[in-house]
Amino acid sequence: LGTMAATALAEHGPGGWREAQTCIETIANCIEEGLLVLDRFGKVFFCNEAMASILAIDRGALEGMCTQSLLDLLGELVTDPPPIVRARQLLDARDRTVCEEFEIPGPPRSVVRWVAHGVTDPEPATVVVCTDITAEVDLATTHERDATVDRLTDILNRRGIEPQIAREISRAARHGTPLSLLIIDVDHFKKVNDQYGHCVGDLVLRGVAQVIEKTVRATDLVGRWGGEEFLVLLPHTDLQHARLAAERIRKAIEGTPLCEGHSVTISGGIAEFAISDTGSELLERADKQLYVAKTSGRNRVC
Repeated sequence: LGTMAATALAEHGPGGWREAQTCIETIANCIEEGLLVLDRFGKVFFCNEAMASILAIDRGALEGMCTQSLLDLLGELVTDPPPIVRARQLLDARDRTVCEEFEIPGPPRSVVRWVAHGVTDPEPATVVVCTDITAEVDLATTHERDATVDRLTDILNRRGIEPQIAREISRAARHGTPLSLLIIDVDHFKKVNDQYGHCVGDLVLRGVAQVIEKTVRATDLVGRWGGEEFLVLLPHTDLQHARLAAERIRKAIEGTPLCEGHSVTISGGIAEFAISDTGSELLERADKQLYVAKTSGRNRVC
């Protein structure tokens, strides 16, 4: 665009420049990306309508704005800025290309990819291209959620909670804090499906998940381990207090009519993290205690 303007000015004088400027504006306003050009003095020389819309400011107010004011504007727009925005380096593109993604709350909310590049021909300038990637980011978030959240119960699935187990084990080992794990199994769940049908069975599983979530602390982690099994991770909790927490869950589920007006019961197995434990070893010990609870008559925690 700069070469076009320089050529028009050299060949046709001021009239050629006005013609080129009109052509540049027409082209720039046809693209979806925001376009911003700062001159060698750090003033906004040109911006298109898309950039003005992204920055929620009138184009006339943006053109002529100095670097300092532009950075102030961005600082006000981005409520949770990444380091490069906080350091006011979005336009520091003299010898490099600056690329960053950040969210502008709006309304409407938008996530943008900001790319600033320094140029020297036909004269020094900084060119910024800003792309709205909100749909792309939202789609990725949806895919991530679908991969880690159980669709039936709306809690973490096995894939979602396994990294949390590893994280909490690492934290407990590093700080020497207690950690306990509870595995829960809905008693006689096959009979529920056989007698009332799978739709009722699904309602029971959703109900159990909801009761568990309402009963545990905000810092505890709840997931569906598979089938009718649920897992509760209890940070900063030793075996004694984990037993109390598990009993609260057991009683809460037993006292809630989740199956056609009738209650269901659960069995549970608890294990406390030992410093030498891996995630699989902790799970295995909790699972063994669950087996003891089930073979001892169910509706109990071991």
